[in-house]
Amino acid sequence: MTDKKKVVSSKTKALQLFHQDGIIDIISGAVLVNFVFDILNNNETTSLFTWVPIILISSLKSKTTIPRLGYESLGGDEGQIKRWTFYPAVGMILVLILLGTFILGDLLDLQNTLILPFSGNSKTLFGSIILSAACFITGFLISLKRFYVYGAVALIAGLISYFFLPIHFLFFITGGVMIVYGTRLMITFTRAYPLDDKRKNNEK
Repeated sequence: MTDKKKVVSSKTKALQLFHQDGIIDIISGAVLVNFVFDILNNNETTSLFTWVPIILISSLKSKTTIPRLGYESLGGDEGQIKRWTFYPAVGMILVLILLGTFILGDLLDLQNTLILPFSGNSKTLFGSIILSAACFITGFLISLKRFYVYGAVALIAGLISYFFLPIHFLFFITGGVMIVYGTRLMITFTRAYPLDDKRKNNEK
């Protein structure tokens, strides 16, 4: 293995470790559950409440993840670690803008624009495609296999919702799965990397 490949492999492992805390899973799930309330309230745009969890990513990483892992185990590059926090937040913002525009605002009038052979809510399939694509892209970029599972959940939930259930079922189920699994990851992470006495004092 060349030195360049070793560096890439080392960065990938550090990136995976950085995101084994379940934070982006929980935040993504919370955003989707909040989006459900936007749908149920018949909002034409996403509410401020829906955006709030994204703001918490940096704070949670700083208080939960970095104190337990330390900068050295993550490669020692503080700028790179900040980018690892920044990019998922930007991704969530872009996805939420797309969902708000095409699902809540219905910019393309999808129900009348997409003529499908089966009766159902076209916005559900469109939302499912946006959500699953975002999960698959995230899984590829961060090398986290669980996001492929989330993408599959979004597709399956989208199909079920299209034929049998209201559109908010898609986002509620996908968000719920993310929160549950993310919580499990966080519990496992905090047990595997407990704070030492010095870091506990710094947190206080």
